[in-house]
Amino acid sequence: MAADYTCPNCGAPVKPDWSLCPQCGHSKPITLGRIRCRVCGRPAAATLYTCPECGARLEAKPLPLLQISLGALLLFGLVWGGIQLKPVLFSSTEQVALMVNPPTATATPTHTATSTATATSTSTNTPTPTATPTGTRPPTATPTPTPTPTDTPVIVPIQGPTDTPTPTPTPTPRFGKPVLLGPAGDEIYSRSEELVLRWQDMGPLAPNETYAVRLTWLQNGQISFGGTNVKENFWIVPPALYWGLADEFTGRKYEWYVFVEAITTENGQQVAKPVSDVSDRWTFLWQ
Repeated sequence: MAADYTCPNCGAPVKPDWSLCPQCGHSKPITLGRIRCRVCGRPAAATLYTCPECGARLEAKPLPLLQISLGALLLFGLVWGGIQLKPVLFSSTEQVALMVNPPTATATPTHTATSTATATSTSTNTPTPTATPTGTRPPTATPTPTPTPTDTPVIVPIQGPTDTPTPTPTPTPRFGKPVLLGPAGDEIYSRSEELVLRWQDMGPLAPNETYAVRLTWLQNGQISFGGTNVKENFWIVPPALYWGLADEFTGRKYEWYVFVEAITTENGQQVAKPVSDVSDRWTFLWQ
């Protein structure tokens, strides 16, 4: 059976109206639709789990027209509210200023009659004679004992060892950087030739790990994305899916790269994460 579509999980040929892959049982709807990444804004195939450009979880970016409309509506509401409240604010400001700094009343001067002081006679006091003390021996002072200072022990708190925070190690990818083998250097292929992308074997892969092969090209002046996930260290690019999509003014140029990807389950959902570095990007011409 000749099919124009492949399963995004195992790459097996499928029909566009199938909801399940007969080879691996993948249940995600099989479609060639495209969405824009909510993080970097680059378009990508809807069959991917992660953005091939920034690696973020692939979710559709909200329409910019809706964001602009909400921002314009909020700005209009703020301007309209400011116009309506301007007279009230000015009136309230004047009242508050009068309450804080009320006007000071000017005092009216009052004429007060000045009285004349009358001279008062002052009597002279006669000093009283002071008795002369009889000679008596003053008492002898008893010496007060001086207390002996006592050494007071000083309690010094014992400090425990200072806790040093343990640095969190940066996770290292399970695999290194894949090494591409070909094609490279803008090698030209025709549609009738078999186009095989090859790279060095990275060693045994876990059951949930695959090679993620990614293609990019310019289509109608916009960057487009494609690719698949395979267990082998090569991929035969299907002409029915990708030939003739790249713009002619680019020479029908395609760019490709590879990395190792693992499928894990988080919160009941499957999530694709890279477990290796991304390879170099090579190009070929498919004319």
